[in-house]
Amino acid sequence: MQIEFQSVTHTYQSGSPFQATAIRNVHFSVQSGEFLALIGHTGSGKSTLAQHINGLLKPTEGQVLIDGQDIHAPGYDKKTLRQKVGLVFQYPEHQLFEETVEKDVGFGPKNLGLGEEEIANRVQEALEKVGLPYNEFKEKSPFELSGGQMRRVAMAGVLAMRPEVLVLDEPAAGLDPMSREDMLQLIKGLHQSGTTIIMISHSMDDVARFATRALVMKKGTVAMDGTPAEIFLHADELEDMGLDVPVICKLNNTLRQLGLPLPEGIYEEDALFSALMNLWKGGEKDAQ
Repeated sequence: MQIEFQSVTHTYQSGSPFQATAIRNVHFSVQSGEFLALIGHTGSGKSTLAQHINGLLKPTEGQVLIDGQDIHAPGYDKKTLRQKVGLVFQYPEHQLFEETVEKDVGFGPKNLGLGEEEIANRVQEALEKVGLPYNEFKEKSPFELSGGQMRRVAMAGVLAMRPEVLVLDEPAAGLDPMSREDMLQLIKGLHQSGTTIIMISHSMDDVARFATRALVMKKGTVAMDGTPAEIFLHADELEDMGLDVPVICKLNNTLRQLGLPLPEGIYEEDALFSALMNLWKGGEKDAQ
């Protein structure tokens, strides 16, 4: 599935005294199988952009295309679109409401008019994907679970729709370190199994670890678009936007400033370790 934004602008409360343009002339595309990170300072337009992907918001100007079709054209099937593109809001556990985990996860499939057997299959499949054994959790109240487990139930409710694209707004926000890492590994596994991931994140270390591409938003426009390696070459510009860079990137830059002849743009731990080992081995040979 290809997603394409063509010169998309979105203005809230247009024509009123409270008019505010959240994104302006945004143009980019996402190919099937990508892991795209949306990064930017608070208020840069990331969440507004994300809500255009499955049609929750309509552009004031421009078009959003899915496989070449304008999703706001007359007759376009938004119901099918929202099955294909799952959107997980920040703190999705706040939207849990059913009395059991099984009913909550099955709410979306039930609204599709699926039979009971198919709904049960989808619920079991989704819960297993998020690491919650079906027989152990199906009868539990979502509100008896830990915060991390509630987040997983909310995620399962989206996965039960079997989306091709998963849009996530700060999916690890507010979780303890262990639950946070579990959630990120879950998302990584979904990507590896073929799901296209679009993830809003403030953590550059998470972007470095998981994303195949990053889109940097600044004041509603696309400031940068490229691989993490390409983006992190612009550490000074990112910091000028109020954004951080990965710890490894900072360490590499510091070592370079101290005079070590390390390659520019290293942002992964293994890559820095390899570069340092190469320097050490080279120094040993020179000493001989």
